Amino acid sequence: MRIKIYLFSILFLTLTQVVVAQQGKTKKIFHLAVKSVRFSGDVANKEAFLFKPSIEVGFGIQMPINKHWSFNPEINLAQRGHHGRINYSDSTYSERTITLNYLDLNPNFELTLGRVSEFSSNFSIWGGPYFGIGLWDNTIVENRIVNPNNPNRYIIVSNSSESFSSDFRRIDAGFKFGIGIVSKRFVAAGFTYQAGLANISAAPIKTYNQSLGFYFRIFFDDMF
Repeated sequence: MRIKIYLFSILFLTLTQVVVAQQGKTKKIFHLAVKSVRFSGDVANKEAFLFKPSIEVGFGIQMPINKHWSFNPEINLAQRGHHGRINYSDSTYSERTITLNYLDLNPNFELTLGRVSEFSSNFSIWGGPYFGIGLWDNTIVENRIVNPNNPNRYIIVSNSSESFSSDFRRIDAGFKFGIGIVSKRFVAAGFTYQAGLANISAAPIKTYNQSLGFYFRIFFDDMF
């Protein structure tokens, strides 16, 4: 597992050196996103979706290609997962909360629209593929069942387990994009969407990660 993480980091550092035809000055990026995450696919279609908050945090480098385009590779620690419930006719239910933590490589490209300067605010569209390696996880399953000692009452039975070792693959990949406002090329905020293209379940079951939320970025130049 550690070898995969080391190779993942080396690949990221190599990609940051590929863009050599730059105009302007590179900047460092601090990235923070707050999202609602869920699964899409076979199993998720049978469940009622419940809110599952997550956080994504990381760093990157903004490499200008020209006045409007830049290459922004990032490494992020990203939470994904799912919170869903299946309700039954006898008022019982089965509810699961799955938290999957990934190390993501994001080779993003960004387009800044409008008059671009250090003193203006502009619209920004960014996106690209992402490649994730699962680090750790937790799954909590909660079942509301009829009390065997009193049929007129219910009890809650819950258990916790690790899903990467049994239910889900550690490798995830897909695409991610965002749209927002960049203020004076120093801070940016907007909406972000992510959709997995890699099936993280064993065949024939299909499960894909998905998220929607808000992002916030700060761009640094000579501060580090």
